[in-house]
Amino acid sequence: MPHTAREYLVHRFRGDAQVLTDRVAALQRGTKIPGPDAATSRRMAEACEAVASMVESIAPHEHAADELDAIVALIPLLEQRARDAGMLPPVRAVYTGAATRIREVQTAEASAASGSSLPATQAPDEETDMIDDALDIDVDDDIDDDDIDDDDLDASPDDEDDGAARP
Repeated sequence: MPHTAREYLVHRFRGDAQVLTDRVAALQRGTKIPGPDAATSRRMAEACEAVASMVESIAPHEHAADELDAIVALIPLLEQRARDAGMLPPVRAVYTGAATRIREVQTAEASAASGSSLPATQAPDEETDMIDDALDIDVDDDIDDDDIDDDDLDASPDDEDDGAARP
């Protein structure tokens, strides 16, 4: 279990890279999965791994605040990579999402240090969900009990919820 912001972020980005790598393998086996093709998913996995390496390259500090400041200093580089004109939009979304994730950790750490707590649920940030939208899956959240339930597993394409009340 990660104990520092640095460890958490490395773990998080490596986890995203692994999810994308698993997706590539499934696509190569012929599994039909909505979202980007195998080549795009591979580039996204490589971007996630690059972000994890950037964070990991920051030496652990004796003081957590100093370490977090060094991580936050990566945001302009991540945003520059996201603006790279030659990059595919889903890959750009990885870098934009990484900058957003770092800001979220910074906010959470500042909130914890001040003794306040963030609301249990926050409105989704447009940038936070860019990878999810690009993949049409949820890769930026760890799987929790509320992420997948029996209805998700049993649903067929004809079971779409139209919002109408059912008896």
